[in-house]
Amino acid sequence: METINNLFDQEITKTVDAYPSIFSKDDVINLLSSLRTQVLTEVSELKPTGGITEAQFQEFSADVVRQLDRALSDGTIEVYDDSSAEFTINYDNRVELENIDIITDNITDELDAILLDQFKAHFEKLLTDNPE
Repeated sequence: METINNLFDQEITKTVDAYPSIFSKDDVINLLSSLRTQVLTEVSELKPTGGITEAQFQEFSADVVRQLDRALSDGTIEVYDDSSAEFTINYDNRVELENIDIITDNITDELDAILLDQFKAHFEKLLTDNPE
């Protein structure tokens, strides 16, 4: 958008700096035609800012859940702190697990990485470098 504003500013400056102060219809038509061409060129290069559909978001969500479930099932994420495990020996000499800590940081770190990867995969065309 800033580039389009600069185009208008340049044309205004050219008009103010021009020697004759009276312009013919042809001069104004040429100016507007030139400006229209430049603006249309700039607008065509802008990234689309359209939204996402509910179906696209549901697909994104399903992919995130599927990938996190796969990482948890495959054991690629260390979920349990084995050193914190507490056991008891019960009747018939059965060993039972009483308590074990869960490493939530590993799960949230993995989820963060999955969300970033899936967001880029699904919605990269919507990303922009412009902070506006």
